[in-house]
Amino acid sequence: MLKALRPLINIALHGQPERLMLLARAYKDEAIGQAKAQAAGAAVTAALGVLGLIFAVIAVTIGFAALYYVVAAQHGPLAGFAASGGAAALIAVLMFIVVAIRARSSAPRPGVTLAQIKAEAKDTLRRSERATADLGSEVQRQAELLGRRSADAAEDIMRNGSRETVFGVIAAAALIGVLIGRRG
Repeated sequence: MLKALRPLINIALHGQPERLMLLARAYKDEAIGQAKAQAAGAAVTAALGVLGLIFAVIAVTIGFAALYYVVAAQHGPLAGFAASGGAAALIAVLMFIVVAIRARSSAPRPGVTLAQIKAEAKDTLRRSERATADLGSEVQRQAELLGRRSADAAEDIMRNGSRETVFGVIAAAALIGVLIGRRG
């Protein structure tokens, strides 16, 4: 019976394999075109990002130079270097903190259910609340230690330092006081 239906099936499918091949080739060409367009868009975006990064570095460099000149004109070159270096160190510390926070977070793994993600998020929230409390006390302790060390170092400089060093410390303290006073 199948032998009798075979000629009918061949007649019904006549031209279909060629048509399917043409459709497959058209789909392949369209997919390749879309992939090329997306790759070109990603390349342009990356190039613009790198260009933006270059100009950001130039702007920050000019900003540090301007900070140096303003402070150096009023308080001397050592104070200018201290202000520029302190600003750069502060920015570096902030960037390291952001990197450390981002390194701890992880993207959801493929194949994970929504319920597992919710449970993990609740657990992460509990852990972060505990870590925040611990971090707050640790930051307070570190700040106290840093304050003590700074006070001891300042006292040592005031007692044993040269006049130029003492003047530089007083100028830096005055500058920091002015900057903090303006923010408040």
